[in-house]
Parts: sequence; C-alpha cells; structure tokens
Amino acid sequence: MTANHPQLKIIYHHPRPITSNGMTGSQVRPYRMLKAFRELGVDVVEVTGDASTRSHIMRQTRERISNGEKFDFVYSENLTIPLAMSEAHRLPLHPLLDHGFLAFCSAQGIPVSMYYRDAFWRVKSYRKMLPWLGRMLTIPLYWYDWWRHSHHLNTLYLPSEATGKVLPCMGKFPSVKYLPPGTEIRETDTSYDQSGSLRLLYVGGIEPPTYDLRPLLEAIQKTDACVTLTLCCRIKEWNRVRELYRPFLNNRIVVVHRSGKELESLYGGSDLCAIALSQGSYFDLALPIKIFESIGFGLPILCTPGGEPARIVESEGLGWVKKPDEIAVFLEELAKHPEQLQKQRDKLKKLRHKHTWKSRAEQVCNEMSAHQRI
Repeated sequence: MTANHPQLKIIYHHPRPITSNGMTGSQVRPYRMLKAFRELGVDVVEVTGDASTRSHIMRQTRERISNGEKFDFVYSENLTIPLAMSEAHRLPLHPLLDHGFLAFCSAQGIPVSMYYRDAFWRVKSYRKMLPWLGRMLTIPLYWYDWWRHSHHLNTLYLPSEATGKVLPCMGKFPSVKYLPPGTEIRETDTSYDQSGSLRLLYVGGIEPPTYDLRPLLEAIQKTDACVTLTLCCRIKEWNRVRELYRPFLNNRIVVVHRSGKELESLYGGSDLCAIALSQGSYFDLALPIKIFESIGFGLPILCTPGGEPARIVESEGLGWVKKPDEIAVFLEELAKHPEQLQKQRDKLKKLRHKHTWKSRAEQVCNEMSAHQRI
C-alpha cells in the first residue's frame, strides 16, 4: 500500500514548463511525478519553467534556504537534451543556471537526486541520427552535465539497469537506483469479446529506425479473420510513412489518430497491446511509457525479444514475448483460448498497483529520506 508523506518538504526541479497534456513520455513523466508527490501529501516547492522563470524561483528558494528553511531533498527530472539547451530555441545561453542551483542545494546539506532519462548520446546510432556539426555542440554539453552531476548528486535515478551499462564513470555516484515509468489505474470494461475475435491495439511511434511495424502487420495478414488491429499514431507520422506500410494493410487493420482522453475508448475496446520496436534502437536501454499505460488499463503486452521492453514484460509477467515468426500462430491460439487472456488480465490487476506513478514517487521519498537518517 502507498503511504502518505505529509512530513516531507522537497524541491522539485525540471528545466522546462510542466504541462498536464504532454504528448510524449518526456513531457508526461515530469507532470505525473509532480502530481504523485503531491498526492502523497508532500510539500513541494516547484522550480520549473523557462530559464527566466526558473532563475526567479531559484533566487527566492536560495534565500529561503539561507534563512534557515529546511528541505528534505531535491528531486530533478532531466531532459533528453543537455540542460544548457533546455530553452525552446535550444541555444545554450544559460549553461550554469541549473547546475549552480543544484550544487548550492547540495552544499547546504540537502540531498539531491535526478532522474536521468536518456543515454542515447552514448550509443553509436546517435552519430547516425545527428549531423557531425550538431554533435560538436551536444556531446561536450552532455559531458559537462555528466561531470557536474557526479559532483552534486546523492542519488542518480535511471530508467533501467541497461542504461547504467553504457553511461561512463558510474562509480562516482554515491547511489544509483532504477525508476522506470509508471501508470495510473484505469477501471475500464476490458472484458473479452465473446464473438471469438482478438482485438490488438498499437499506440505510439511508427517511423523507422526506432519503430518498425512491418513484422506486426505481416503477422496480422497471416492470421484469419478472428484477429484485428487498431493502429493509433500521429497523423503527421502516418503521412510520412504510409507508403512503407501500405503493402501490409488489409480490412482488419484500422489506422486512427487520437491522443489524451480519446485513448481511453481504444484501450477499453481492446484485448491486447502490442509493442513494436526495432532492434538497436534506444529502447534497448529504456522503456516506452506505453507499456505502463497499457497495464494501467489492465491490458497484457505482446512484444518481440530484445531490449528492456522484452526483459520487463517477461520478468514482471506483463504479457508475452514472441519472435516475429511466432506472432501469427500465437494470436490465433489466443483467440481460440480466451481463458488464457483472462488469466493474464487477472494477474495484471493484482500487480499493476506496484507500477503506479504514486509508487514511483513513494520509492523516491523512502530512498531520499534515508539520506537524512545516515
């Protein structure tokens, strides 16, 4: 059970404005974690916004600390880009702002933690994605961030153990913990369609090289009429790659473009969620937030082997991991045996509570409070 922490007072740092209607995981997560801390009863001082807004709040917070106000810890949600590039224009005009504030908090005896969301800059495919001129700017800034983090962080939070294997000098951090994405429990009617059909849902990116839906779509083609797929993606992405997928489409595959609250009816009308990621993408290190969003709705996951998604689906019992050439037969068998799907759904409803955003925030509260007791 999740406990309340009304006795805690924390500083919550994020180098951008926080929005409740984020479209990507890097926008959704800062809002959900902030909301979860507050739901736990934590007294939160929010240091977020653009550079001008943050600078103003930082000055006020420094004064409060200097005047004797006590804070239990700092929790920072990082970006996928260097801190100095956090402004909308991406120009590194304030390279010292955030590091200076976090270092000040640390020097005042306040334990500082940070969720470091992306180690993509450390893998070879980053070089292919970004032109060399861009890398000449970003790589030194990533290294600068990393050097500063190693001096003022008490706890480094990572999305997965795999992330820590590619990041340098990990021994310099006093504590390294893992804090994957979370979910919110949604009680929707996800009862199995007794007509004998199996309704798959895919929500997310569709553009190679990170995402490649062709193995999934080919498997749907090979199944009989009992298997359908709803493919939900952004309309701009679909317009860019629709010709790539056109040979794999049929009347059992429906393409829609929805987001936010509109997704609830899609999850409620589906039996199984598919994860379609390319081998060698950055999801070899990290986890898509859609995995946890799906289990929040009580929907089991189907994914292919390799990377962190397959590892957590298998280790946590969130669904099934199947090779691309096994998917078609597996789906037909699952359609014939709905009791297997119901068994997996019942299992999810028992374990999904430990994957909520509140449980993630509680983990941080417990681990960071321990620093005060040492």
